[in-house]
Amino acid sequence: MNLEINFTLPHWLYWSVLFLLPLLVMLLVDRSFRRGATISGSDTAEIPTSEASEVAYQPPGNLFTAVVDRVSGFFGRYVAYWALIAPFVFAYEVLMRYAFNSPTNWAHESMTLMFGMQYLIAGAFALREGGHVRVDILYSRAKPINRAALDLLTSIFFFIFTIALLVTGWKFFSQAVSDRFFFGSSYANETSFTEWAIQFYPVKFMLFFGALLLLLQGIAQLIRDFQSYRHHRQARVDSRTFSTVLVAMGVILAAWTGFEMVNIATTDYESLAGSLEGALSNVGIGGLTLVMFGTLMVVLVAGLPLAFVTGGLGVCFLYLVGTQDMLNLMPSRIFPMMTNYQLSAIPLFIFMASVLEKAGIIEELFDVVYKWMGGLKAGLAIATVIASTLLAAMVGVIGAAVVTMGLIALPAMLKRNYDPEIAIGSIMAGGTLGILIPPSILAIIYGVIAQQSVGELYLGSLIPGLLLAFMYGFYCWLRGTLNVKMAPPMPVEDRVDMKEKLRLLRNMLAPIVLVVLVLGIIFTGIATPVEAAGIGTFGALLVAAMHKRLTWPNLHAACMTTLVASAMVMWIIFGASIFVGFYILQGGQTFVQELISGAGLGPYAVLMLMMVLLVALGMFLDWVGILLLAVPIFVPLIKGMTFDGVFGLPGVDAADVSLWFGVIYLVNMQMSFLSPPFGYALFYIKGVCPPHITMAQIFRSSFPFLGIQALGLLLVILFPALVTWLPNLAYG
Repeated sequence: MNLEINFTLPHWLYWSVLFLLPLLVMLLVDRSFRRGATISGSDTAEIPTSEASEVAYQPPGNLFTAVVDRVSGFFGRYVAYWALIAPFVFAYEVLMRYAFNSPTNWAHESMTLMFGMQYLIAGAFALREGGHVRVDILYSRAKPINRAALDLLTSIFFFIFTIALLVTGWKFFSQAVSDRFFFGSSYANETSFTEWAIQFYPVKFMLFFGALLLLLQGIAQLIRDFQSYRHHRQARVDSRTFSTVLVAMGVILAAWTGFEMVNIATTDYESLAGSLEGALSNVGIGGLTLVMFGTLMVVLVAGLPLAFVTGGLGVCFLYLVGTQDMLNLMPSRIFPMMTNYQLSAIPLFIFMASVLEKAGIIEELFDVVYKWMGGLKAGLAIATVIASTLLAAMVGVIGAAVVTMGLIALPAMLKRNYDPEIAIGSIMAGGTLGILIPPSILAIIYGVIAQQSVGELYLGSLIPGLLLAFMYGFYCWLRGTLNVKMAPPMPVEDRVDMKEKLRLLRNMLAPIVLVVLVLGIIFTGIATPVEAAGIGTFGALLVAAMHKRLTWPNLHAACMTTLVASAMVMWIIFGASIFVGFYILQGGQTFVQELISGAGLGPYAVLMLMMVLLVALGMFLDWVGILLLAVPIFVPLIKGMTFDGVFGLPGVDAADVSLWFGVIYLVNMQMSFLSPPFGYALFYIKGVCPPHITMAQIFRSSFPFLGIQALGLLLVILFPALVTWLPNLAYG
């Protein structure tokens, strides 16, 4: 019997669903809130909270800022609800493929394009919500008036990036638009290469529209920054000399930017007198490296979000080294990223994490593990590590475990007289396991950048991740055994019998099955990681329904959390792809490779040098920025080397070097999250700690676990079979 179903989604239906569904969900959510419904759980967003993130003075804005905020909020909310479509589409695709032997292309392509459009439109909303990650090194410690002046100065790079994307995005769109409606040229009426043949011009239009929303929100932010600067200047509390110099520099940069915009608008081949177009064209790659990365660090520490630092500087160097025509590279660098199929797994896994959190699964998970392990010495800390490991296997969201376990486990440990450093350290170390334990979002991005199979990375990182989890737990147990007062076991009266333990375990059956399902279909090759993410999200919705937490307010909160977190990640990718792409185009990759290889170091010495550089970068940059700056340069160099083993230990097969290095990189990134003074986990946990917990205590709590991570990194380097055995067993 032939059960094939040859259904192809009509284009008109696709666009109708994207247009109408969010409006319907808005009505249902608003009605639910009006009837008194509330949001369950806490927040799992990827936004670290620093000590100085709160500013006493809040600029009032004006009518323009209020209108822009409402516009950004509406469009952000509008596209956030698109996430509700994907689980059902991917569940349909897997069902059709295996039950009816009717695989489709339109399911994958439609969702990839949908998320690509979502990323672009969400940028303005993330800016409004403070979701774009900045490097809080000097910025957070500056006086309020200097901080406001820095915001005014660095905003120039934001506007350089945004205006360039606006103009080049319009050109990019105009080349793909149907000439039946407008003025198509070059690639008029461009469609996809699959049998679905969807037209690309609505998708490419989002490059322009997203940049327009971002520009408006940036102007609103500039107005608030100016109000803040004026307020602090009139207060006459601090010295105004330094802030005045910063603002003067901003005015000069703004004037230069305006002049160069006039040059671009009025000339083609001959630049205006005084223009800096092509001014660095004769600078060698060595000098260019110093200028590019030196400027990058200066602007980073000044507090501008990383996405706009790399994007704005990338535009500047495109113009200063090349010509104005090179600016048209911007959309051609961003479009492949926004329509990359594998990157679609990022919002799906974040959405899955948010839904599970709102369903109360994380609280129940910790309660179950605590009741099982609480009788051990340091049982609560061990339970935290185990719960974090299971949580990492559920969500793949790096900040979620630290924040959520900090809210749940930290009060419980402090209440039972745990040493704060053991309590905090176990939460931070356990939370970083989300980098290694599948389905890691970092592994997805690494796979895309390094062109490495994500499924192999997941299998390769599983054993190192579990090994580190065991080492964390063993360390907690050892400290609790050597000094019971540091981590006392659960009081006898709070312990439960085996019958109660089994009853509690039954409550976790559904989420455990979900974890096994998601990882199982990835490891067995039944579905791609993106499809697994879609099915996992569909399963998370079912689990939430089983726990009677599948409400419209909870879905709204999950969608909005997903939007901000995925927009933060993707806009960093957009900005860094321009900066790093231009550097590689100028020969930067070859320069670095020749510099390292010319030092006469052996393969393992080069590897250790890379590890040191990654740890150093991890003290200042976020994980996405490090990946996009370092991996495109490091991976080609590593692939050309031979690792025969050290101390008589087995080496790495040439075919496995990229996979092995990928897992080493993931382990290294765990260290970057715990590395003082600016590891992100340190600030995640600070945001949920009681006021009496100081940053010095948090720093001290990270050191033992940093040592364990360094040991884990050494073991993975010395014993590559920890990485390669499972993928080779599964994939041959």
